[in-house]
Order: sequence, then C-alpha cells, then structure tokens
Amino acid sequence: MSGVGARMAAWRAHAYGGVGELRLESARVPPLRSADDLLVRVAAASLNPIDLAMLDGYGSRILNTLRRLEGADVEFPLVPGRDFSGVVVRAGRGARLQPGTRVWGVLPPHRPGALAEYVAVPSRWAGPAPVALDPLAAAGALYAGLTAASALRIAGLAGASALGARVLLLGLGGVGAAALQLLVRGGARVAVSCANEQAAEALELGAVAALHRGEPDYDERVAASGPFEAVLDCGGVGGWAAAEAASRWGFSRYVTLTTPLLSECDSRGLMAGSVTALGALSAQTFGAMRGALARNREGPCPPHVRWAFFMPNASDIEMLRRLADRGQFRVSVQRVFGWREAPAAFAALAEGHARGKLLLDFNN
Repeated sequence: MSGVGARMAAWRAHAYGGVGELRLESARVPPLRSADDLLVRVAAASLNPIDLAMLDGYGSRILNTLRRLEGADVEFPLVPGRDFSGVVVRAGRGARLQPGTRVWGVLPPHRPGALAEYVAVPSRWAGPAPVALDPLAAAGALYAGLTAASALRIAGLAGASALGARVLLLGLGGVGAAALQLLVRGGARVAVSCANEQAAEALELGAVAALHRGEPDYDERVAASGPFEAVLDCGGVGGWAAAEAASRWGFSRYVTLTTPLLSECDSRGLMAGSVTALGALSAQTFGAMRGALARNREGPCPPHVRWAFFMPNASDIEMLRRLADRGQFRVSVQRVFGWREAPAAFAALAEGHARGKLLLDFNN
C-alpha cells in the first residue's frame, strides 16, 4: 500500500440479490476520516448470518438511516464482513493504537465491512488481539462475543449479576457459545437446549445440562433445571415462543436476538415499521404472561420479553481480550476458506448447519 489513491482488492456487491451479486474488485484503500480512526491490513475475517441477510437487502431502511446520520449516504457498493483480525498500518493522531499493533476489531452493519484487504475502523471498535488466540480464531470472535455481551446486559446477567442465576440458553451457535462462556464465568448455572452433537461442547464449556428438543423427557428435564431468571434465545426461536415456554417452565425474562424490527421497517417504512414492531413486543410479553397464568404461576413478577441487539462496546472488547488470554473465552472454528473462496464460504453459511465459525484467510 502506498499513499492517497492506493488500491486494494475487496469483495463488493452493487445491488441486492444475494451472494450472486458479490464481485472481487479493485477499490480505493479507505481514508482515515477522523483522528480516532485506524487503517488495518486485514489478515482474516469471519462470515456472520447478518452478512448473508444484508446481501438480500435485509435491514436496508434502518441501516441507510444510520449511514445518513453519520454523513455517509453510501449504500453501494456493499462490503460484507463484520469482524476481523489484522495489523494496524496507519493511525489517526487521536487513536489509542499505533502502527504495527496486531488487532482484532468489529464493524457495525451500517459501515463498510471487512472483506477487503484494508479496513478503516474507529479505534474504540478495535483492540489489541488476544495473545492466546491465533489470528484466524480472533477474526471470528467479536461480532458473536459483543452480541452475547449485549444480550446478557439486557437480561440483567452481565458480570457479577449472573452469580447463582439459573439460565436456559436456546441454541449453541457462535453467539450461544459466547453467551455460555460469559455466563459460566459469571457464576450462572446454565442449561443449554441444543442439537445432540453439540451436547459434549456445551458440557465442556460449563453447562450444567445439555438438552435436546427431540428427547421424550425434554420438558421435564428443562423444568427440573429451573425456574430460570432468564431464557436466552440465541437459536432464532423468537419472542413469539415465549408464551409456550411460559406455559411449561418458570422464568422471569425471555431475551431473544430474533426480532421483527428491521424486517418490519423494510416492509412498512421506519415509522410504521417501528410502531408495528413495538406492538409485537407488547404482544409477545402479553403472551408470556398469559402462558404463565395457564400453568398457575404464582408471584408478583410475571414474565416478560426483551429484545437484544449487537452493540459495539470498547469495554466489552477489552473484557473479551482479558478472558481469552486467561483461557476463559475461546472460538470454535469449523472451516477456513481462502481469500478468493468467499462465494463458497457464503454458500456454506447459507446451508445453515455450521457448528463453528466460517473464516476467510487473507494470506491463503
């Protein structure tokens, strides 16, 4: 890379239409737009389900609004890739990190992503990479880890607040595995509902029970593990399932990462979509309350539903680094693809059966 006007390769889409729109193209190396920015040469990047959805236009109304609020009204070309690892090659005068630092970082969905040789990122969304994680594993850690940390905060289970809490975790994908590790580290007793082939991993990560929905005694085993301070849905079940869950098990809070907010705004517009989504949240909470009453639940605090979202957070990035270097946070990698194999990696992601992170190695 040279100076202003230098070129790089990047995977970009110029229209919505799925992975078929992705092209490996020459693009300008992004400039530093603020004193806090870093320019990072990317070593590896991970694929997340949000990347696949965005290529079909998911969330475009809200994401374009966020872009306009930041003064960057540029929807296309769209560059996917939310988390990455690499080396700082240039730093603004106010940045916390210096050139030569090995880093991991994350970019929210409204920012150009990391499937490019270079990425510009505010230093608050990056940090020194954990020494205990190799660059490939580090590239797949932050989007899931930060999403999990946000969900635990919404659930009232962040840090020491988790001590002694009983939690039912639905799903053991990237976010679920991260949430389980954070909960166990905080002292929670976590029962995990997952596929049979994930049971060993759940127990290895510290779950007190690994349960499979297909088992004939599933409901009885879940009920025996509760009552729960929270049910944490990291498996795409959604808030509408809270009513059925409350009719079978005792819990106070049902926190889900699967919400209709972005899709409602896509179909109805920002105002009408937001109102419709809030109505759905109220209806989901009412359903949970009604389900609890159906099982004659006693107590002054009926269950309610909360929605959680990915949130980039500098203190959480540093917390995850410390945990990783203590051996208390790890990333499961299913497969590593070469840099030019991005379409094949997205095809594997679309199959929906990944049991670990799918990564692109820029050095391959």
